[in-house]
Amino acid sequence: LNPSFKPPTSLSDAFRSQLYRAYTANPELNSGCTLAARHNISTKRVDAILRLKGMEEAWKK
Repeated sequence: LNPSFKPPTSLSDAFRSQLYRAYTANPELNSGCTLAARHNISTKRVDAILRLKGMEEAWKK
């Protein structure tokens, strides 16, 4: 194992839901890039969170 590898910390489901709610409330104001910069996480990670939360919402319906 690589002792210098430091994976990113886990984000709580509540925080991921908060990101998704902010995005769905106003996608122009809360774009993926804006949310990533505001919370200091990568845009790829935010995009994945939004995509997965969207799928989760679709499954609930």
